[in-house]
Amino acid sequence: MKRSQTQIHADKANLDDIQTSTSLSEIKHQNSQNEKSNNYSSSDQKKLSSSSVDDLTELSKLDLDQDNYSSNGYTQVADSTVDNDVDHELDQTADSKSSKKRRGLFLLIMAATSLLVASGFGLQWWQFQKTHVTTDNAQLKGHLSPISAKVPATVKQVLVNDGDYINAGQTLVVLEDQDLNLKVQQAEANLAAAEAALRSAKDTVSVTSQTNPTQVQQAQSSLDAKVAAVRAAQANVNQAIAQVETDRAGVAQAQTAVNKTQADFRRYQQLYSEGAIPGQQLDTVRAAYENAQAELVAANKTVVQSQAAVKNAQAQLQSAQADVAAAQGQVAEQQASGQTVTVQRDQQQQAQAQVKQAEVQLQLARQQIAYTVIKAPISGYVGQLTAQVGQKVQAEQPFMAIVPLQTNDVYVDANFKETALGKLQIGEKAEVEVDAYPGKTFKATIAGISPATGSSFALIPPDNATGNFNKVVQWVPIRLVFDPNTDPQHQLRPGLSVKVTVDTTTGT
Repeated sequence: MKRSQTQIHADKANLDDIQTSTSLSEIKHQNSQNEKSNNYSSSDQKKLSSSSVDDLTELSKLDLDQDNYSSNGYTQVADSTVDNDVDHELDQTADSKSSKKRRGLFLLIMAATSLLVASGFGLQWWQFQKTHVTTDNAQLKGHLSPISAKVPATVKQVLVNDGDYINAGQTLVVLEDQDLNLKVQQAEANLAAAEAALRSAKDTVSVTSQTNPTQVQQAQSSLDAKVAAVRAAQANVNQAIAQVETDRAGVAQAQTAVNKTQADFRRYQQLYSEGAIPGQQLDTVRAAYENAQAELVAANKTVVQSQAAVKNAQAQLQSAQADVAAAQGQVAEQQASGQTVTVQRDQQQQAQAQVKQAEVQLQLARQQIAYTVIKAPISGYVGQLTAQVGQKVQAEQPFMAIVPLQTNDVYVDANFKETALGKLQIGEKAEVEVDAYPGKTFKATIAGISPATGSSFALIPPDNATGNFNKVVQWVPIRLVFDPNTDPQHQLRPGLSVKVTVDTTTGT
């Protein structure tokens, strides 16, 4: 009986150990051992019951039944609990493995997709580079029209501003024409004198062996011509005197400029010595001062020249007056003797030549007056306007420019590497991207390829025959023209930086 209870307690302890165990194989092995132990206890109980009292036998059987029931029941509960835990762990392990498999499969798919996308972009880039040539060494150019005066004069009116759109034939600047009007008057007087001389010569040609009164009349005509010459010479003197006054006014203006720039220069010298301004600013003021001094010297020289012109005109006037005196003497002489026909014809031819010369001078003077009204030769936009009212402009010195912005007036000068020259040919299409307009492209076509590299046209071309040779990639200038209507808003401006991409598959 005691052995049976001890065995039962041992079985219970074993069941407790089985409950705390985490290994499925140990649990199952322990269960099998428990079953054997239970069977062994039952057989011992039966052997004892044969030599014991029936009560003890019944009691022992009752205890064994209870112990067997308790042991078997506890074992079943433990088995059920352990099985549930094992199943839960197996489910978690299976879920973890399944999750890892799904994660690995997802990463594999993502890697394959990225590889395919990268391969697609790489293939597309390779195909693009194979059929396209690109350069950002390019700039917009245009047909600029410089505007300058044809005669030196003072600006009277400026009728346009920078950025204005003007039409061909529109008046831009008006110059002073007072001096030129005096030249016209002088030319008219010279023409009148020449015509009078011609009339006088014609009158004398028809005279042959005329009587004394006729010769006197001819001499009188010559005298009239000389008098007209005196009037012309007097007009020259008046013009020369007016020019002297004008030049003296220029000297006064130049002196004023010298005084102003001299004061500025001294003030800037003081500021420079105090460290208030940089040396470059002082140099600018000094240059202005020196320029004003040079203009003053030039103005003084002009006055001297004008004064010399006055003296020359006065000398011519004196000469004309002497001619009048001589003509008067001739009249007196002709009263005594006649002129030969030959001399009279020579005088007529000379008079005709003088008339033609005077007519040309008059036309030139009138043309110079017309030049005082400066008009636009083409339509476009005004730029680089420097002319101001009161400014003295010189002939052929530009003071503004007209920039036409039509599509056919703006083009691209692009420089491509020499390694890409074999792919480029006239007629190939291109896309032009302007830095000033991101995301917008303009259609263009190759119109010309330079016959030499850009360095060949340099002021000092490179000479690789001397010194160490270093191979440098050369650039070839290419000109592209824009397709019609590619820039209806006239956004393209000469001087803008651009990027050019040429499609080499579009050539003929």
